[in-house]
Amino acid sequence: MTGVEIQLYKVHPEKYTKENKVPPEATDEYRIDKFVAKTFESIGIDLNTPISPMPLPEDRSTENILVKMEGNSQQVRFGCRFDGNLVELSYVEDINEIRTDAGIVNVDTAIGGSAYDYDTNIITEDDNIQLVQTFLNNFESRSITDTFILRIVDKSQSPEKILFTGGGSIQSINTSTDAASPVVWNVNVDFLVGNVISIYDADVPEEITGLEVSVPSSGEIKFRWSDPAREGGSAITKFWFVYQKVLEGNWVADDSITYAAAQATIPATETKYSYTLTSMTTNTDYKVYVVAENTAGVGAISEIVRVGL
Repeated sequence: MTGVEIQLYKVHPEKYTKENKVPPEATDEYRIDKFVAKTFESIGIDLNTPISPMPLPEDRSTENILVKMEGNSQQVRFGCRFDGNLVELSYVEDINEIRTDAGIVNVDTAIGGSAYDYDTNIITEDDNIQLVQTFLNNFESRSITDTFILRIVDKSQSPEKILFTGGGSIQSINTSTDAASPVVWNVNVDFLVGNVISIYDADVPEEITGLEVSVPSSGEIKFRWSDPAREGGSAITKFWFVYQKVLEGNWVADDSITYAAAQATIPATETKYSYTLTSMTTNTDYKVYVVAENTAGVGAISEIVRVGL
């Protein structure tokens, strides 16, 4: 189809704790990888509505009972040739916060209204194997927090028209070439439309709840919080208080409190723990979060809160 291209995006939210690392590390920056197939060999959209027949004995075939016990699914398949003139790989990184519109990730516009300026992956036109390898590396699903978006766009119209858009995940990527034309690589992608969920490690705590952050005095940051909804496979042993000076890259996790000590901070009329970081630099903006730990390791981090001293 002339003027129609396929766009595939992968959003890497890195707002999670590195597995079982003490002190915990996290980042609230994001990267978006973009793939564009300016032309394609094939494309198909499958809608599956599974129904099981349950014919009863001595009934005619027209009396067959059809039972629907499973939900519907949609799958998009496309194939294209990998060549520097036919496909394009690009990215934008160091995004502080991802914009969503009606629950859908906006891969075109940042918060504030400015358009993303994607940088192109520099690969020579005759190095198609490197082009394929970069695509495989960039679009492999590595984390439960990865988000994929597929779009089919008609570029011949002004303004361009989005013919199809869907979130989901890549089920498989198949690449091949043949001896007759070893420089030409064919790539086929199966994309499942839907919402990706995953079972988080059940042994470590979930994120703490009810986080409140305040500045009671100069150079102080006070935290108030409650237990996670799930402690994991064992009792909580400690809470970590992690901070970072805005525009300075290192997260600091020198402060923690044992679970027993945290319980002792709850006044008779309160239900939340409390802890105060002291000797913080004044006239400085910080990003902070809290994370619980049990014998299995460090759990999920809380929301990251920005606070000014």
